[in-house]
Amino acid sequence: MRKPTLARSSIAIFIAVMAAMFALSAIVASREKELARGGATAGPGAFSASAVGSAGFYEILRRMDMPVVRSTLNPLGDAGLHGTLIISEPPPGFAVSGEENTGKIGRARRLLLILPKWQWEADSERPEWISRMSPLDISYASLVLSLVAIDGSRIVRAASPQWTVNEFGFAPKIEGVAQLIRPSGRMRTLVGGEEGALLVEYSEEGNNFDRAVWILSDPDVLSNHGIGKGENAAFMVGVIRSLSAYGSENYSGSRPIVFDETIHGFMSEASDSIAKMMMKFPYAIITLLTVISAVLLVSAGAERFGAPVVARPALDFGKALLINNSARLLDYGGHHAVTLERYARMTVSETAKALHAPEHLEGMKLAEWLDRIGESRKMSVSCASILDDLSKREWRGASVIPDLMKTAQRTHKWRKEMLGVRKHWR
Repeated sequence: MRKPTLARSSIAIFIAVMAAMFALSAIVASREKELARGGATAGPGAFSASAVGSAGFYEILRRMDMPVVRSTLNPLGDAGLHGTLIISEPPPGFAVSGEENTGKIGRARRLLLILPKWQWEADSERPEWISRMSPLDISYASLVLSLVAIDGSRIVRAASPQWTVNEFGFAPKIEGVAQLIRPSGRMRTLVGGEEGALLVEYSEEGNNFDRAVWILSDPDVLSNHGIGKGENAAFMVGVIRSLSAYGSENYSGSRPIVFDETIHGFMSEASDSIAKMMMKFPYAIITLLTVISAVLLVSAGAERFGAPVVARPALDFGKALLINNSARLLDYGGHHAVTLERYARMTVSETAKALHAPEHLEGMKLAEWLDRIGESRKMSVSCASILDDLSKREWRGASVIPDLMKTAQRTHKWRKEMLGVRKHWR
């Protein structure tokens, strides 16, 4: 029989560790999009809780039970034919990144394009926050605007603008310098004033299908540092509801509201192959669990190397076992006195034979003969006293067991002295 490679305690520890890792992988997988690869959580976007982010506005829409989504894989596919795509503050390089990004502007059926305004720097101690922010050069916002309109509209900045045109009933509030659009002929002002427009609708030439393109010039009305000021939250909810309902006479189903987070670097792992995906976090945790489980399964069934341990026989028929079993039976039956009496008489008989006592002597006469020999040898124990003690006393109950043991020791001592082996007695 060989011992198992792993003890039960080791297997229990492994199982506890695997359970903890599995729970961790489940928690991480449930937040897969929040942990999507490469995203800058301190900058603009619906994942960001920094001052320039828009996670607060996203949370407002979500708590109002609006079908809002933060897309990290296919924003156009998530929006579908009837949803609203929100491209918020495209980062530098977006305008020259090719069809992958700029093509979304031309294909989205309902588009809210929010122009960039700020450049920022992540905090070194808390990367999800920003340490400073400063205005971008106005030319970059103009470049993003040109992806939609190239007919003379331009970007301007003005302090404390007044809204003489407002189709939503809630007045947006921008502290400091506001970034506005001087609209062209194809732009219709939805919210604006003499200084410029905050929100415009762009009408495409030859637009013969259900398509709406709205442009918000200043992101401060929905960013985390501005959404709670004045009526900004109510204003932005009204904007999203109006844009989402555009052309609703032809469609009555749910219209998803999709924040495009791929432009901010958040890319889902869903496009990877299964083998590649299983080697990346958080799926690598599941892979590790599988490997550990396989090792445990093999180890639990394996055996140690080296010579096998000799197994003890099922039954031991030696003298020691026989004596122990007999002693237990006698003790259980309460035959202590009978056993002692037989032991004493047998000891006297064997001692008499060893000393060549006359065969006709029995009982007390034999004891007297032995005691005469004992007197000559100056014995400290008398055989007659031992036999007399056994015949006169009542040996009953558990309380007499110590006296029985003393009598047995006296008998053993007497025999050793009679046979001349005192040096072995202690």
